Amino acid sequence: MRVEPRLTLATLLMTRQLLVEFKDLFRGDTPPVAVLLDGISRLDRLQGVSHLLGYLSQTAAPKRDYVLDMQQIFGPSNEAFGGQVYHSTLALASRKSTKLNFFHPKTTLQLFGHCFDMPEGPVTQTEAEVERNVFTACLVLNGAYIREQYQAMTVARQLLPHQPLAAAALAGTFSDFELINHRLPHIAMLQLIKSVRLFEFLEAEPRFAPLLGAFLQRFNCENWQAFFRQLSGIIKPVTQAETAGRIAVEVPPGPDYDEACAFLRHFTLPEGQPLDMADFTSLRTTPLCEESPGTFVLEYPVLVLETLHKGLYFQFSAANRTLPKGQRETDWRSVYCDLFSEQYLMYLLLNATFRGRGLALSGKTIFEEWQLKGQSEPDYYFRHDSRAVLFESKDVLVHKDAKAGHDFATYLDEVKKKFYEDDEGHPKAARQLANNVERLLRKQLPFDTDFDPAELIIYPVLVVHDRLYNQPGLNVVVNDWFQEELAKLAQQGLPVHHVRPLIIIDVDTLLAYHEDFRDGRLVFEDMLEEYVAYLHTPAWAGISPAADEQRQMQGVHPFALFLENYAEKRDMLGIPKEMLYQILPIINRGAED
Repeated sequence: MRVEPRLTLATLLMTRQLLVEFKDLFRGDTPPVAVLLDGISRLDRLQGVSHLLGYLSQTAAPKRDYVLDMQQIFGPSNEAFGGQVYHSTLALASRKSTKLNFFHPKTTLQLFGHCFDMPEGPVTQTEAEVERNVFTACLVLNGAYIREQYQAMTVARQLLPHQPLAAAALAGTFSDFELINHRLPHIAMLQLIKSVRLFEFLEAEPRFAPLLGAFLQRFNCENWQAFFRQLSGIIKPVTQAETAGRIAVEVPPGPDYDEACAFLRHFTLPEGQPLDMADFTSLRTTPLCEESPGTFVLEYPVLVLETLHKGLYFQFSAANRTLPKGQRETDWRSVYCDLFSEQYLMYLLLNATFRGRGLALSGKTIFEEWQLKGQSEPDYYFRHDSRAVLFESKDVLVHKDAKAGHDFATYLDEVKKKFYEDDEGHPKAARQLANNVERLLRKQLPFDTDFDPAELIIYPVLVVHDRLYNQPGLNVVVNDWFQEELAKLAQQGLPVHHVRPLIIIDVDTLLAYHEDFRDGRLVFEDMLEEYVAYLHTPAWAGISPAADEQRQMQGVHPFALFLENYAEKRDMLGIPKEMLYQILPIINRGAED
């Protein structure tokens, strides 16, 4: 995935200054958002903000600027006002020598929440007033976002004093990374592949027949392929959109009208129900809005695409609750995270990645064939000659309130519980990997002892199952925890000099490139080695300030960004064509000609 240049804190700071500079245009102090939206019809509110969300989702950040932003909201009736805004903004941007934008995905999603929750009232605003007040509301919400960002930055510098770049990067992205950094066709492809694999996994086990049946009954589908074909009605408009803006699906009149509407309403915001806006939970679960009977608007397209797979976890969870107690999965999360995400999907990808090379063992094989006396086996292990890779898999989520953007200290504490140790002191990813490094160096892993510990190069890899963990700076923080554990091993005299830094890799990256690894176009261990070198690129004589800034920023880049850019330069686009071609006929099985 390509991490796009973000709207920076300095850029959004400009919007707060604009509120001051535009006071004369706004005729006094800026009123609250609810006051600005009062007097606008509910339909106009929703349509206007939906257009902005479509624009932000479909237009790459490098292509957006304040001129293009203004074109999305100001029509001919605001020519004079728009002209004043333009000239004031131009002057401000020139003084500050920075790129300037008015709209941000997170604050625009917050604006949608206000628009949806506000009841219908008398319409008192003209078209020109609607445009000005929606524009102003965006600036007001940007101001609150900026204050949150400043607070997060301050706390991050205090909590991570030895990693200032990682602190700044993580504080600036922890609450909205996956809302901003995305490529819609890429997400659609990977979500589709993962979801098909999930259905195949469930279908293959008789144990899951009641759950799969309850899911299909919930959506009134005869099989899961029919579910996908119906869902394509809201996926294709995203991937095939030719212009950036509001995307709506109109259900045509006909004998299937009621059935089609009933299907889409499973993904539609319930009318009159207050939205849970902490990490936009309501919009992630139900990313459609029925503006009028049969007209369904896709609020933020990237969230719609994630219903393909990420949303299935919650849909199956709801179906599971409808089953009689005797047929219900008592721990659906464990089924999904352990049995599917790790033991099915990750094993499938890593088996292909290492096929025909060296010793490759899944955690399940290790558990079944070697008794490790209660010790936690690696989730996957690979060695070829003098290079070994230890894998730990974590399909975890940070609590929505910790990720909402209000409290970086709570967020960092949540991450530490997931990736270092929990409240009871149980080891998590970084400590688990360090423990297995120790056991490997002591030759206490009975499945592989034929090596010289002093010469063995070890790569500790943490596999995560959500792209939100590709945030810049996160790998640095988790690796620091790992290095603390590694230092303890060095004090015990173990040869840790060839142990590489911990590397976080998301499963989407494994999925995107596993065929390139399998077929030898890329070598997995070589990419890990290249990434370590990339993180620590030294300065060179005559380096320019801009190049040196880029060099330093590389140190907080995620592996996903490094690999994508590395592969793209070699004409590898991260498309697992063989797997994609396999699943398309499966989805179309049973479809009418």
